[in-house]
Amino acid sequence: MPIILYNLIISPLEYIIEILFTIFFQILELDLISSIFFISLAVSLFCLPLYCRADNIRKEEDEKFSRIKPYVDKIKKNFKGDEKFFLLQTLYRQNNYNPIMVLRNSFSLLLQIPFFIAAYHFFSHLGLLNNYSWGIFKDFSQPDSLLYLGGIHINILPIIMTVINIVSCEIYLKEKSFKTRLQPYSFALIFLILLYNSPSALVIYWTFNNFFYLLKNKFMDNNPKAFAYILLVLAVLVSFFGNWRWFVDTENLHYNLLKIIGPFLLVFLSFKYWKQINRVLTLQKENFGYLLNLLFIISALGIILLQAVIIPIGLFNSDLSSYAIQFDNLKVISNILVENLFSFIGLFLFWGGVVFYFTKSEYRIYYVIAFLTIYFNNTFNYLNLGKELGSISPDLIFDINDTVQRCFGSLSVRIPNLLVLLFIIIITLYIFRKKLVKQAMFIVLVAFASELIVSGIYIYRLANGISNINKIKTDKNLIEAFSKKIELSATEKNVIIIFLDRFAAGFLPMLFEEKPELKNKFSGFVFYPNTVSFYGSTVLGYPPMIAGYEYTPFKIDKDKRKFPEKWLEANLMLLTLFKNSGYTSTVVEPMVYFDFFGALSHQLEDSFGSIYNSRDIKFIKMAGRYSAKLRLDSQDNLKAVKLLKKRFYLYSFFCVAPKLFKSFIYDNGNYLFAWSKENKNNSFEERTTIEAYSSLLYMKDITKVSSNKNTFTLINNDLPHNMFFLQYPQYEYVKEVTDIGPNKYKFIDNNSFKSYHTAMAAAIITGQYLDYLRQLNVYDNSRIIIVSDHGNAYSKLPQYTDFQNINITPFNPLLMVKDFNQNFELKTDNTFMTNADTPCLATKDLLNEPRNPFTGKLLSMDEKQNGANIYMNIFYVNPSAYTSHRVIIDKYPIIKHVKDNIFDESNWKFVKYKYTD
Repeated sequence: MPIILYNLIISPLEYIIEILFTIFFQILELDLISSIFFISLAVSLFCLPLYCRADNIRKEEDEKFSRIKPYVDKIKKNFKGDEKFFLLQTLYRQNNYNPIMVLRNSFSLLLQIPFFIAAYHFFSHLGLLNNYSWGIFKDFSQPDSLLYLGGIHINILPIIMTVINIVSCEIYLKEKSFKTRLQPYSFALIFLILLYNSPSALVIYWTFNNFFYLLKNKFMDNNPKAFAYILLVLAVLVSFFGNWRWFVDTENLHYNLLKIIGPFLLVFLSFKYWKQINRVLTLQKENFGYLLNLLFIISALGIILLQAVIIPIGLFNSDLSSYAIQFDNLKVISNILVENLFSFIGLFLFWGGVVFYFTKSEYRIYYVIAFLTIYFNNTFNYLNLGKELGSISPDLIFDINDTVQRCFGSLSVRIPNLLVLLFIIIITLYIFRKKLVKQAMFIVLVAFASELIVSGIYIYRLANGISNINKIKTDKNLIEAFSKKIELSATEKNVIIIFLDRFAAGFLPMLFEEKPELKNKFSGFVFYPNTVSFYGSTVLGYPPMIAGYEYTPFKIDKDKRKFPEKWLEANLMLLTLFKNSGYTSTVVEPMVYFDFFGALSHQLEDSFGSIYNSRDIKFIKMAGRYSAKLRLDSQDNLKAVKLLKKRFYLYSFFCVAPKLFKSFIYDNGNYLFAWSKENKNNSFEERTTIEAYSSLLYMKDITKVSSNKNTFTLINNDLPHNMFFLQYPQYEYVKEVTDIGPNKYKFIDNNSFKSYHTAMAAAIITGQYLDYLRQLNVYDNSRIIIVSDHGNAYSKLPQYTDFQNINITPFNPLLMVKDFNQNFELKTDNTFMTNADTPCLATKDLLNEPRNPFTGKLLSMDEKQNGANIYMNIFYVNPSAYTSHRVIIDKYPIIKHVKDNIFDESNWKFVKYKYTD
């Protein structure tokens, strides 16, 4: 029951406070005190109509009681016992008064309690407050301890807060008896005791609340305009105070001034022209009776049903197996659904009902119009969400980083959507102007009934899906229906390519030096350190690596076809070649699904699924499917589920919001929830690391021995591409890294050290996967190639010269090869290689005269005999830069030729490249 009450009453308020904090502190980048000021102001303004209505109710009750008080006093003086009781009851009944109504006088104070609990819970658990200092405040997560007397630290902020609270009570109840004032004084004392040892941030927030309440008591009744302008002036002063650094930024001064002045100018104009605005909105004060109450309840229930049932359950049903992978106990899904359901009921029905009840009857019509508008708009936006967003991970992160911005960022999308919202508002106003409320009721009931039917179907599918998955998880004969698998053969030959994006070859000897035991896991491998790639980024480095010399940047540049077509062809070349040769072909994490190719994927005529299905190639998507599982395995299960619950809550708002606000709500996958500044800046970096780390870590979970045919498997992973610190000494992902280990090799910058971390993690996990292949008895009959598409332009290796770090490190990919039945200790071969040799190494002695299935050309490594030309301009990492068939897009490209020993500076020569349009 306490959990239900918390989700019903407190949770919606805490979400609001957290979202406001994210907007002010992390998006607008106000300082902490200014952010707290505006959070408190926003909450106070939200509560202001409730406070005003409570004051009016108190006055009404006081007037009623003052009229009958002389009679009450006489009865109490002259009568006793039952006679006194019945006389008082008769008096109260005749004057429509009940003594219990005196409790309504305390509503304005009682209203503060849920907001206090929500703020207390939020600020008390806000990790970014730790060690956050500002001026005289040394740590906002601790009591202020500003005064030190006689060896005792005294907290000043709670005392200031209490003084303000008492002054406010004196103003509010100045004509009341001491007995009447005793109750608010008691509340002030309770808050002093509760908050005395609380975090400074929380006390500052509550102090601002009390200050606004004081201003309201002082000015609201006598001079509401003065109250409004005082708040406006305070807000302007705090805005300038909290953003002084913006005015030093002369380059963006005009934009920063607009950010500060714009909202206040809008408020000022609203004040000035309120009469004109009110005239447009004014409706006839007609009493529609029970219909208004019914419309409010049904529209609120409709919003709740859509956002708390249909959207999340629809998402679960769309890829239930992914969520089953994440959670050993699928009750997590029901917990998320139930808790969020109560949070939505709390937001729209409980708190919405509180506001509705305390709104004057003549103004409730506007409240109903607002709820109907939200209901119709939410339904429309959800039904028109579109399929352009692509797939979404169980962490509710879209697989392409800029998907939301790309889909909803243009004016051609936003303006029509806003016009629809305007149309809905006009129609709703028209319904009430023309008194078509009964007709509106019929439409709302039909919509709500439709939602009930859809909800029933979704719930049935979810229950049935969970039941089937539970059967699958307990029945080994049904396991194939649960997840796609890499199928290897115990008797035939297996060819496995493990692609590790941006793994610089120079890291490998360092990794083995730190962890000599790791080297033993790569028995049978030959390491080729003297290897180059043709480009320093995946966009042009991956095609030759996976498809050979026909797809170097210079060959692609001369091909007149569109770049996406050539890129896709390179992706499919080896998979198709082996498939046509009788092998089963499998690709894990297809590269057309990676973020860097997302900008071009919409240009392809084929859908993603048909690219592989039509060619009878099995594809397995890993990124994101195991992210939540890794989070659950690496941290407190409860915390991980709470984070996921929060994401689902805001994801529902993302689905129904006008397209103008979708990118804002998505917040690059953070969904407007508070992170520390460090985590906020690294949130995308952390997310991609988690996806890559978990994909590689759980690779053994999707690998089995079941094929009776030769197999070819291409595993793509970008863990080394990430720059992220992991937990030393095992270089594991944990939520809070407490030990990054010694900087043994004295990396001169964090990026190099972080890259070393992820390279080490990739090597460790790959070694574990190789051990798993040994356990399956398929290691000997497998040819395994571990390769990367390029080196690491963001790392400086301490053993290299400046020339080598500039010219070699970005273009020196990892290349390791283990042939069939090889188990010798890892060898090093300094033969000059390029990563475009990979297709020939994979097909060597297996396929008779292997030819590119798309061009018919024979695969060969002869082209490197005279060395290799390297395209050195690696600034163009995004596919969107390549708008035509050309990929050598510099007018004067930097190209170098290298042959033999790439570590010898004298072997690198500049090459002139004839650029033709």
